[in-house]
Amino acid sequence: MFEDARVWELSPLVDLIPMQEIVVGGLKQYIKFDGILDAQTKWAVRALLVNRVPRERRVELGSPSLLINSRLLSLERSLSDLDYGEALISNGELVAAKVRELEEEHLEAAASGRIVWKAKTCDAKLVRNLWDVSPVSIVNRMSQDLMTVYRESDIGVSGLNVIGRYTVVVKEDVEVIGPVTLDAREGPVIVESKALLEPYSYLKGPLYVGEGAQVVSGSRIAGSYLGTQARVGGEVSTSVISDFSNKIHFGFIGHSYFGRWVNVGAGSVTSNLKNTYGEVKVRGVQTGLNKVGAYVGDHAKLSIGTLTYAGTVIGTASHVHGLVTDEVPPFTIYGRSLGWEPVELELDSVIRTYRRMAPRRGVEPDPVEEKLLENLFEMTESIRRKMGVRKGRLTKQ
Repeated sequence: MFEDARVWELSPLVDLIPMQEIVVGGLKQYIKFDGILDAQTKWAVRALLVNRVPRERRVELGSPSLLINSRLLSLERSLSDLDYGEALISNGELVAAKVRELEEEHLEAAASGRIVWKAKTCDAKLVRNLWDVSPVSIVNRMSQDLMTVYRESDIGVSGLNVIGRYTVVVKEDVEVIGPVTLDAREGPVIVESKALLEPYSYLKGPLYVGEGAQVVSGSRIAGSYLGTQARVGGEVSTSVISDFSNKIHFGFIGHSYFGRWVNVGAGSVTSNLKNTYGEVKVRGVQTGLNKVGAYVGDHAKLSIGTLTYAGTVIGTASHVHGLVTDEVPPFTIYGRSLGWEPVELELDSVIRTYRRMAPRRGVEPDPVEEKLLENLFEMTESIRRKMGVRKGRLTKQ
């Protein structure tokens, strides 16, 4: 699976992780393609992210290979139709290629979008916009994607009220403090190992609850993905709450994508619908959708009572307060509704916060993560200046 140049258009979701790890539909892209291909995929990523690739996922040159665009959503023809030296092209973009002996020049061509193979046109859907990741892909693909990997029901614990015909998988070491209802009438419900389901929670499929995740008492979670060690409470609908993120208090998250290591303060709400029921824009572009929430980068923090307008984008490692009506660039303290002008959040503060949060999730801070944050801080300085973010201390009026 390779990343190409257009992956940057999905910032802030891909700022610190490769497209292979982005949740599209009900699963991370690489897990979905592992299941489809019945093989362990290798990852060709941006130079910036090479150190993030697990050892077992690193590309092996010199062997027969099928190259697949990591932004691939759906394809109307089988990848097995390709012969060596051929490529599938959709609207001028490389979808897949097959080589008899993988070389570095093949990876460079794929990353740049150059077509160095015999081209075959095809009808493919590639992720091109933030709203292709979520909520559209969740609504349209989650049940199908989950059932690619989880084909049969397997409930290993008691204390659950299960209704519906779709697949339900609950690993045997899941802790259930009942009563808890799993509603599989509209899609599968998957609960991974060591998750905790607290009483009086209603979990409606399609739904994925990751390893070690916690669903707190009285929650209503529907049509969503909860990542590894995520802590989630209140109401979450048609959204992604990524690995190690915390949204444990009451509040509403709808039709949104929250990255890793995000903290959501009590009472925070994402608007996902305009008063007029009209089309929502993201970054000034019409989405064709009337329900779009927020896109929140890794390590961002939402203060208590934060409210975001439909289609809001919050950059990596930013801290937001009050009503958020604008796009927030990365590493920014934002609180315009409180009379604050946006100021740059110091990198040292971001790293310190990460080092405090990681042990609370039972993991050690990762030097690779810290280096990526440092690199991104330097790369995005010009963006902050262009968007009116100043250096200095926050002054409250």
